[in-house]
Order: sequence, then structure tokens, then C-alpha cells
Amino acid sequence: MTETIKIIAAYLQEFNKKEGLNLRIFLKGSYIHWSKKLIERVPNDLDFGFLNGPLIWRQKFITFLLAEKFAVPIRVDENLKILKINNINVEFILLETIPEEFLEKTEWENIWKTSVESAFFKKILMMTYVLDDVYPHNSHQKMTSIIADLVMFWNKFRNKNLLEYSLHKKEFLVGSWNSFFIYLYYNYDRMLEIHFDVKKLDKYLANVLPDLKDFIYGFFDYVKNTKSIYDLGMFFDKIQKNIAKINKSLTDFLNFPSLTGFEEPFIKKILIGKITKSTKGGTFSLNNPKKNTLFIAHTDEVGGIVINGEVFNQGSPYWESGIFEVFDKNGEKTGQISCQKADNLIFSDEKQRKINRPNLVCEKIDQKEIYQILPKNKLNVAKFVIWARNHDNKISNLVLKTLVDFISDANIVLTTKEEIQLQGTKDKELIQEVENYKFLINLDVSEDENWDVEGVKIRVADPFMAYNSDIYEKVKNLFNENGLEFRPFFGSGSTDITNFQNKNAITLSIPASKIHSNESKILLKNFFYLLWICKEINDKFH
Repeated sequence: MTETIKIIAAYLQEFNKKEGLNLRIFLKGSYIHWSKKLIERVPNDLDFGFLNGPLIWRQKFITFLLAEKFAVPIRVDENLKILKINNINVEFILLETIPEEFLEKTEWENIWKTSVESAFFKKILMMTYVLDDVYPHNSHQKMTSIIADLVMFWNKFRNKNLLEYSLHKKEFLVGSWNSFFIYLYYNYDRMLEIHFDVKKLDKYLANVLPDLKDFIYGFFDYVKNTKSIYDLGMFFDKIQKNIAKINKSLTDFLNFPSLTGFEEPFIKKILIGKITKSTKGGTFSLNNPKKNTLFIAHTDEVGGIVINGEVFNQGSPYWESGIFEVFDKNGEKTGQISCQKADNLIFSDEKQRKINRPNLVCEKIDQKEIYQILPKNKLNVAKFVIWARNHDNKISNLVLKTLVDFISDANIVLTTKEEIQLQGTKDKELIQEVENYKFLINLDVSEDENWDVEGVKIRVADPFMAYNSDIYEKVKNLFNENGLEFRPFFGSGSTDITNFQNKNAITLSIPASKIHSNESKILLKNFFYLLWICKEINDKFH
């Protein structure tokens, strides 16, 4: 076992040096107890997860290992990579990440490990999987092995005060996220821990030492009766039960056109049956008058407006020559055409604005009608990454749609005309409604070269908005309580809450590969992280 870890450590070091990266992995599973002589059974394999870092690093590392003849693939899917290295099965789980604060360093560079206490709890929780119908192997045989390991650990581990449940609560929350994403990947329709019947343990624990038996039953009681853990599990369970509907919403609406001035059809479709108030600046879905928080997201996207057969910018899109789709005022596609980018580089920006030269030169378009024109792009809602034309700001709209449809009684407003100098939030009727709320949470999308790193971004300030320490600390503490990664950042432009910055207002962003673009990618995990934080804010900000 140790020799195999040395080999992996050497190749990890070589990979990082070659690529100029800092990929870190962690050991978990039975090896943790075996290496400390807390169990005698030699582990069947080595298990690794990853510390947070770009998804592409993990994928490249596996490719790097497979390029070496010593690593033989045994089973490979997008998430689980089982390789035979030095005659030992080595499992890498790409969806499993744990922050550094819950790990311990090893003697090998860039390799960390879980604590022995953490490994003990994970083995207990593993029984919920082994005793479920989804388990594909011999459950009785596996349970016999697990119980034997738990008994031996219990007899040998002396510092049982370190096993106090509450000491590990935040780590349980982080571990629940890992389980959720893995269950989602393999299409489980429920959160196994929530639905686990502890009576299934009775026959396996019948002859176990009474204090260990009480500890295990007590642990499952703790998980069920600790509100933060149980609420998170129920959130996951709702997502799993409604994932087909959520995916359909993403598929139906991520590429639905909503150029500035054309937002109404989009808003009516995504808030069908949920609209409570409409103004010229935005549309409200108010679901609980007792809540003090209002969530905001603009619905307009950048693109081209066709006037008299010519294409002009609305907002600041990034154009490339190619095939474009043409939509009418209702968002219905009327066709597609070939267009060439028009740079007009001989004119200053100021003159360019004044003379209103076309930004695209396209095939003939009907000169009598007004159209929306956007680059043709394929949409792909996959298990790791969501691809769309431009996630700014559709993905935020769909976070809020999911929030009010399936998760929470939140109050939201979807605004218009943000991309043309925040015109929607200047509407007097909208302002009057917004003033009723103590907290304003704006959702948007931030371009980031590290878009595939897990974690929501918190916009602390920008050139048009000052730092508000009270609301920032309140949001930061909520992330920390949940053990969730986040990144504070300085924004590059104004947002819908620029006009409300004297209130408790802040922006939360999903990192994306591009904004105002022809093609954009986000991490699926970050969609659900933002959804959960919105639920937490709605429940806890008073």
C-alpha cells in the first residue's frame, strides 16, 4: 500500500511540475485506520478524493496517469476512475472534494488524508448505501466486513472523546454535499441517509458491544435530529425528486432569447402561475410577506436588435462571424442566417455610438419587422458542466425559479433593461416595492478563468458600489456555518443593486467561463451551492 502511494505521489509531483499546477488529493477509506493499526484487515484498495481546484486539473491528472503504462483502467466513468497501479486498485472520485480545514497532511507532497475520526463516521454512513437497494454487490458480505472494522476500531481507539458528534457537524455537512452530487450523478431518486431505516442494522449489531451499538444508533439519531444536517438532507432530497423538472427548465430557458426590451415573454414563461406584481421595471413573485429578504436578478441579455434589416448592439456583446438565430418579439425562432462581424475600427467609440453603425453584416432580413438576433449555440446540461450561449443572467433567473418552485417561500423580482444602464431598477413603482425589504440579494454571473472551481463568488465592491461590511460579514458567516467554499471579489461594472447600495444589498455570482459571449460554461455544482445559500438567506436573515 505504502509503495503504491509513493508511486502516485511521484507522478502527482511530476504532473504538477509539468503543468505548472498545484493539484492536491486526499486519502480516505479503510487505509486511514489500517495505517494507524486500528484495523488488521489489509484494505482492498486505495481511495482518493480531491481538494478544491479546477475540475480540468483533476481530469488532466487522470489522463496523465492513464498515459503511463503502469496505470491500467479497471472502470472509468466521468466521476469514478478505478486504475490498477502496482497491482492495487486505486479509486479516484472526481466529485468528492473536501476543504483543507478538515484534512491532515501526510509525509507525501500534495497528498492529504482524512482523520481517523472522520474515516470512522464515513464507515458508519456507508451502511446506508450498502443496505439500500441501489448497492450493486453482496450487501451481507460487505456489512460483515464493515461491522468487523468498526468493532476493531472501537476496541483500539482510546480517545473516544474525539468522537463527540457535534465536533464533526460541519464536516458532516460537507460530506453530505459530496454524497448528494454522487447520488445525482448516478441518478438516485432520493437522499439515502434521509430515508435510511435504522432497524436494518438490528441483525448486524445484535452481538456488538453495547457501547458501540448505542454510539451507532445515537449517531443516526443525531443526524436526524440536528436541524442543519436534516434540513440540508431534505433540500437534497427535493432536488433529487425534481431533478427532471429542473433539468427541463434549464434546457427550455437557458437559450431562450430575452434581449433588452424583449424580456416579457421569457419572464411570463419562467414565472408561470407565480407572478404577483408587475411593473415597467420588473416582475415580482412575492410568496411570503413576513420575509425581510428580496432576491433580484436581471432578465435581459446582450445581443443584437434588427432594425430596418440592420443589426445593432443592445448591451455589449462579443461578436464572432458565423451562424445566427433570428427571433421575433415573442421569442419564437423565425430562422437562422449567416453574419459577419463588423469592426468599424477607424471610428472612436464615441463616434461609433453617435453614428450608430451596424455591428453585424448579415444576409437579407425583413426590413419591416423588429427582431432579436443571437449567435447559434448548442445547449448541454451535463452531469458536471452546463454549456449555454450566455449564462449572464439566465442561470441566475433559473436559480430563483427553482427556489420558488421547489425549495422555499422566497420573494423575488426579475428586472428588465439592466444591460442598458440599469434602467429597470430606476422605475418608481419597482423602487417603492423594493424599499419594503431589509435585505437585497442580487444574483448575477461573473466571468472567471477559474470558473470550474467550486464555490459561489461574493461581490464585495465595484467601481460604482461601496463595501458594506455588515451585509458582507452576515453572508460570509452563513457560508462558513455551512462549510461551503466562497470567493470574495471586486466587480468590474454596475449591477441592479447599484441604485440600492445604501440598503443591506450584496451580489452573489456564479463563475462562468465567459459572459456576453457566444459560448459559456458553468459548474453544475455551483448552481446548487447558490440555490442552497439563497434558501439559507431566506430562512435566516431577519
